[in-house]
Amino acid sequence: MKSRVGVIGAGYVGLTTAACFSHLGHDVVCTDVDESRVARLNGGECPILEHGLDNFLREGLSGGRLRFTTDNLEAAACEFVYLCVPTPQGADGSADLSFIERVAAEIGPVLEPDAVVVNKSTVPVGSTLVVERVLGRSDVHVVSNPEFLREGSAVHDFMNPDRIVIGADDQAAAIRVAALYLGVSAPLIVTDPASAETIKYAANAFLATKISFVNAIAAVCEAVGADMNDVVLGMGSDRRIGSEFLRPGPGWGGSCFLGDETVLVRQWRGPVRLLRFDELFAAVDRAGADGWEALSWRVGEPTPEYLPVSRFTARHHAGDVISVRTKMGRRVTVTADHPFVVGDGVDDAAAPTTKLAAELTTGDWLPVAQGSPMVLDDPANQGFGRILDGLDAAGLTPAQVIVRLDDLQARLLAERRSELPAARRHDAVRSSTLRLNELQTLRIPTLRGRFGTTTNGTYVPDVVPFDERFWRIIGLWLAEGHLGADGARRRVAWSFAPTGEDDLVDEVRAYWEGLGVKASVRQLTTTRSVSVSSRLLASWFEHVLGTGRSAYDKRIPDAIWSAPDVDKRALLRGLWDGDGSWSFVNGGPSVVLEYGTVSRALADGMLRLLGDLGIVARLEVGRTPKSTVDTYWLGISGADQIESALWLLPPAERAEVGRATGRQAKRILPTGYRRLVQKHAAWVRITDLDRRPYDGTVYSLSVPGAHTVVTSHGLVVHNCFPKDSRALVRIAEDAGYDFELLKGVIAVNDEQFDRVAEKAVELIGGPVEGVPVAVWGLTFKARTDDLRDSPALQIVQRLRKLGARIQAYDPSIVDGKPDPKWTKALDGIEIAADAYAACQGAAVLLVLTEWDEFRWLDFDKVGDALAARRIVDGRNILDREALRRRDFAYAGIGRV
Repeated sequence: MKSRVGVIGAGYVGLTTAACFSHLGHDVVCTDVDESRVARLNGGECPILEHGLDNFLREGLSGGRLRFTTDNLEAAACEFVYLCVPTPQGADGSADLSFIERVAAEIGPVLEPDAVVVNKSTVPVGSTLVVERVLGRSDVHVVSNPEFLREGSAVHDFMNPDRIVIGADDQAAAIRVAALYLGVSAPLIVTDPASAETIKYAANAFLATKISFVNAIAAVCEAVGADMNDVVLGMGSDRRIGSEFLRPGPGWGGSCFLGDETVLVRQWRGPVRLLRFDELFAAVDRAGADGWEALSWRVGEPTPEYLPVSRFTARHHAGDVISVRTKMGRRVTVTADHPFVVGDGVDDAAAPTTKLAAELTTGDWLPVAQGSPMVLDDPANQGFGRILDGLDAAGLTPAQVIVRLDDLQARLLAERRSELPAARRHDAVRSSTLRLNELQTLRIPTLRGRFGTTTNGTYVPDVVPFDERFWRIIGLWLAEGHLGADGARRRVAWSFAPTGEDDLVDEVRAYWEGLGVKASVRQLTTTRSVSVSSRLLASWFEHVLGTGRSAYDKRIPDAIWSAPDVDKRALLRGLWDGDGSWSFVNGGPSVVLEYGTVSRALADGMLRLLGDLGIVARLEVGRTPKSTVDTYWLGISGADQIESALWLLPPAERAEVGRATGRQAKRILPTGYRRLVQKHAAWVRITDLDRRPYDGTVYSLSVPGAHTVVTSHGLVVHNCFPKDSRALVRIAEDAGYDFELLKGVIAVNDEQFDRVAEKAVELIGGPVEGVPVAVWGLTFKARTDDLRDSPALQIVQRLRKLGARIQAYDPSIVDGKPDPKWTKALDGIEIAADAYAACQGAAVLLVLTEWDEFRWLDFDKVGDALAARRIVDGRNILDREALRRRDFAYAGIGRV
């Protein structure tokens, strides 16, 4: 039976729902607030990479069963209206139902009698009652129909679900929704709305429990020497258990960032890019995981630095995340087990400590990176840009580009015109023009000349110098510009106030005219604009520089990150001249500089740029009553900071502000942040910790050289490391649940540490007080230098308590000199320069970490170094029989 279905929201859930319902034969209208997204969808362009979705989209459009619009009232005219909108995230990061409530309020008055409104997105339990209240219609039914879509298989999951869950107080309404799924073979579960909403959360929680349990079993298997693969095979063969999700690994645990947090990265010493984590992982999928570096931060270094990334991990997470907010408005959202670099805000000479997000308090201080590394090998830092690099993105071919030749190019044409077709030679020489493909054929360089797409249109150079004037013009565009379209025409435009900003208008026009580019000035009632009409230039702005198109998606061009400070100042000065302001605080003499933008990406970039120049700006996020998006307000205050940032202001205003700050008799220390001894960081205190459920993809990376990453707004966060069982127990306790099962697993694991130490004592055969004991491997695992929660150190500490003298070697410690941050962890342990030196005179050797190199050492030489040939193989990596042939007493784990 064909029905009319409205879907409000063309995001991941909404678009999949709309396309799949149209595939089932229903007439579907899908709405979205983004006009450009709607236009692309109606044109058959799928904005989401999801297997099979583009085929269903084109099928629905061509069959006339699917269309897209920005008008929610068109969806409200349907029999069924699916709400597939996100729960918005406010300034404090908390999720609420305000957007769903606004949509319900909009469509409520126009819904048809007996219409069915369906909650499809993942929403808090009780959302159905909220929608009913806002609709205020007793003749309309509200039903819960939760989605169970996995990224990467959403279309398959919709068409081949494990179950269809419908929650309704009215059984007739539930049956009507069920009828929409005719053609989908799956069990139908009809229940009340609260139960349907709870099923979604309960299912995810049980999956998390199953994966966590098998990870704990893996720890037990490692402890007792069992083969986890065989254990899983045996467990999964039981039909009551099954094999799904019985694979150990980072399925539920693992500290991670949400996809919209940002990081500065580069690959193979290529251009520096500021990417969201989800964008970074898409780039890793395309280009591979090797050769990446991320901006990191280390105590004692003069600036942050780009250091190698050793591992990338993305996974689904159904559990809590914590939004951490600090003074000066810095904020980041991570999984509850994510580690943070923490100081006391008083002394930064000592190494900072590490705390999990769930353990943070409002008394903890976090570092904000200051300064920037010198990047001399960035390809983007060559002093100029090439406009023709945007040719492909503009949808143009070389044959469509007209080249007006300069004198040198014209002379080369005259010399080589015989290589052109006869019909073109005369016209080309006479008009001194070629098509770009002809220019390339004749091997004439593009560094000179002018390029356009229409005979009487605007022509632009290929090469644009990246000097101070250029970056200031870009700053003005980020503040006042947009990319416009009129049919096939594209223009880059700057819009200033109708009066009072003639100097900025003249500056932009003069800049382009100085490059030989036609710039048009128009006087309108509300604006005075400068525009350059060029498909090539507009494409270069959007796709090569990466400026964005409008106020909502503007961002700092990546080419600036490795540019000199003078260019960074020029860009910021352009932004401030275009849309910044300053004012007296309470009548003066204190002053605050302010800038507002609706682009989160632009705010993030500006905060980072100001930090590069040693300025700690404040960030405030808010939404005006009539606004549908957040505004990001940047503020600079404090007399010292204002004086160091006077270059942001025009000369006349600079003098006035300077005089005002000079009148301040008292220089009060800033209250929002602290600068201590080291200048490569400002410290900000945590002000709020908001814990909330999350169901989606999370991302992690590891930077072994620093164990940190400079993330959103310049906030320094420890890099990710896998969850340990104790952290999971702590998180469960915070949620009010006593996870006794996992506590038992931890107890078994702790007992294993004792058993390994006892094996060494048994081989020695007597008291170990003062006895030298050799240890190979100290790190948490091989091929890392991380000592946190290391099982090896647990065993070593047990032997030290018995009085043993530890001589240890670990391949991650170069020349026997450990990283200063591990001084406390290695206290009392003698670090050897190599594996053989660690064995010198020792009564027994313990192998505690599975470094491959330990397998291939000369064990005759090892035996000669030891006082007695005794080995405890704590990882079962050595050849037991070969060692026994060399007269070693051998003890393994689960091996006799």
